[in-house]
Amino acid sequence: MRLKVINSGSSGNGYALISEAGEILLLECGVKGIEMKRAIDFQVGNVVGCLLTHSHKDHSGRIKDYLNSGIKVYTSDEVASDILTVTGERTVPLPRMQKKKLGSFTAIPFHVPHNGTECDGWLITHKELGRLLFITDAEYCPYDFSKMGITHAMIECNYSEDYIENDAENLSHVLRGHMELQTCKRLIQTIDSPELRSVGLIHLSGQNSDSERFRQEIKEIVDCDVNVWVAEKGFETELSLDPFWR
Repeated sequence: MRLKVINSGSSGNGYALISEAGEILLLECGVKGIEMKRAIDFQVGNVVGCLLTHSHKDHSGRIKDYLNSGIKVYTSDEVASDILTVTGERTVPLPRMQKKKLGSFTAIPFHVPHNGTECDGWLITHKELGRLLFITDAEYCPYDFSKMGITHAMIECNYSEDYIENDAENLSHVLRGHMELQTCKRLIQTIDSPELRSVGLIHLSGQNSDSERFRQEIKEIVDCDVNVWVAEKGFETELSLDPFWR
């Protein structure tokens, strides 16, 4: 399974999972349609859907581009209502905590706290990658995935309290709406198991983070055969069931 980071961060979020057979599952629609199409080599007909976490512009701002390209965008029932209010666009609503089959992928939305805004994480399964845990824009994860056999994780690691200024603009939103380094580490420690193959740190703040420091601190708490990477525009990696040896 190939993962492409189209973009990650407050300027817009978008990711593509591409199977060996060519099926494509998109995550978020916060990047321009043309950028998304370039990332998937214009194979729009191979897209089985796009999973959307919430209504904020950096995640949903380009939803019309996706819908106009014939791509179905999936959200939980709760987020669907927000998307309709904010963008005027309709998504395919799904009940939280229930499976949805999208081609050879299976996806389950679950609630995460994001400063009062309806927001979801996604548990994605596929025979090529196992189970992928995708969480962004969440103060913390309210669920226990320790016995789920998570093989890959894409987790927001937005900021460290070391870098936060108490009088910073939007301080409350940062503290209550995004995941701090130590919270991210605790979550990863709970899912660290012999099955874990990779951890991707996503949605880092441009002002309140240090990508290399964050990556090193996560590497210290997982097994040596776990690939730890940071999401940057244009980054690509393989998500497989095989151990990673660095």
